[in-house]
Amino acid sequence: MRQHWAIDRKYTGRSVDERFYPKANANLGPHSIFGTYTTLAAKNSLCCYGAASTMALHRVVCRHSSRAWQRLSCSVSVPARPQPPPTLAPARPFSSLMTRLGLARRPRSAPRTMPTTGFDAIAHEQLVEEEDMPEYRAEHFYPVRLGEFFHDRFQTVAKLGYGSSSTIWLARDLQDHQYVALKVYIHNSLQHRELPFYEHLDNVLPSRHPGAKNIRKLLGSFQVAGPHGTHMVLVLQVSQMSIRDMDTVFMNGRGFDEIFVKGAIKELLRGLDFLHSKVQCVHTDVHPGNLLLGADDDSIFQQLEEAEFKNPVPRKQVGDRTIYLSRLMKPKVGPLLLSDFGEARLGPGPHAGDIMPIMYRAPETLLHIQWSYAVDIWSVGLTAWDLLQGRTLFSARKDDGSFSDGVHLAELIAALGPPPQQLLDRHRARALKYWDEQGNWGDFVPIPTEKTLEATETKLNENRTLFLSFIRRALTWDPDARPTARELLRDPWLVI
Repeated sequence: MRQHWAIDRKYTGRSVDERFYPKANANLGPHSIFGTYTTLAAKNSLCCYGAASTMALHRVVCRHSSRAWQRLSCSVSVPARPQPPPTLAPARPFSSLMTRLGLARRPRSAPRTMPTTGFDAIAHEQLVEEEDMPEYRAEHFYPVRLGEFFHDRFQTVAKLGYGSSSTIWLARDLQDHQYVALKVYIHNSLQHRELPFYEHLDNVLPSRHPGAKNIRKLLGSFQVAGPHGTHMVLVLQVSQMSIRDMDTVFMNGRGFDEIFVKGAIKELLRGLDFLHSKVQCVHTDVHPGNLLLGADDDSIFQQLEEAEFKNPVPRKQVGDRTIYLSRLMKPKVGPLLLSDFGEARLGPGPHAGDIMPIMYRAPETLLHIQWSYAVDIWSVGLTAWDLLQGRTLFSARKDDGSFSDGVHLAELIAALGPPPQQLLDRHRARALKYWDEQGNWGDFVPIPTEKTLEATETKLNENRTLFLSFIRRALTWDPDARPTARELLRDPWLVI
């Protein structure tokens, strides 16, 4: 599941209610968020950790300029709605550090009673959060309530975000006295590759590899019985927002400065080197939305919890369920975490089948060739481009807005030159759909010759040549010729 923003439009003349979403005017350059590299200055700004479409955030921030939004909320008091406790079926034993070491724990933390008054009620006809996702069906989602207990251990205190297959919640671990993130899947979700990945990861950890700290940790899992089925719940290391969301909100989609991007890419490559060399896993879904800002301490989450008592988040009552708006948080320095292993593949492969977000797809996937670790390296190149330039390198879209592999391949040729013949020979039937027998590109999709790397790059001066060389290395047509994550870490652009 991709990490996204979860803000909602509510008021005329503003993109968001500033009581909950103050203006995002952080200064992100020339320093970075990744401790060793830089410091994030986010004065008077709040960020949202989320899991909805970034396009949804863009609509929230921008659509108020095209029409005014009427106020859709009123102050109400709603009595607490009693519900029986959920039926729990353990899916995976918890293995916190204290439990593994057999250390005596402090007494359990006392639960808190969450506010049931003082919030704004969102109008019934307004679609918010997960309701606004394509193919949303309420009965697929577990109706999480703020203050609810899970597994006789976790109490939800804030909603962090949502996606097409899950919602994510900040919870207090009353047993181990820490904050965690609960990822509550829809009851019919098939996206449970994440749990097998983490079970495999348990066989590798602990590891002294420096990239191990850049992988988001799973603390445990369990199942909860909802009104319409059983839901898998992952207990994850809690984190702040995604790097994509930082760009969207703080930088207005313009991208970050070079130092910031280099810091992020270095940490990403360390994480991928650990993933590839030690865990032997292909992530397949590397992009800025799955790169999270971690946290070095719990203070930011304590502030988030207290905010719910001082200013309860707006919510919407729909029958017997409540749809909450996700909370924003003020960002702090933390490590980069590679997240979302729902599409990960174990083992080096070769693997087959469609993977990767459409605009991020590597040539071997477009040509229906078997793939391995090198697809993640391709994604690193596109991630570096996105973070620095503030836009994707390839659109893969026809004039009518629909996606097209032919258009995508034509864009690759414009930016990188033609592919080597030996690559096309690995799947002749597929290649002949776009090239003739001599390897000449067909004329049904014109090559946008103006979209070379040199013409498209617009932000760098001094290190421009080194950056473009890095991009060309990561975006090598032939996956067998692409550098590994460890090799790319030594690229001149990253080490100067």
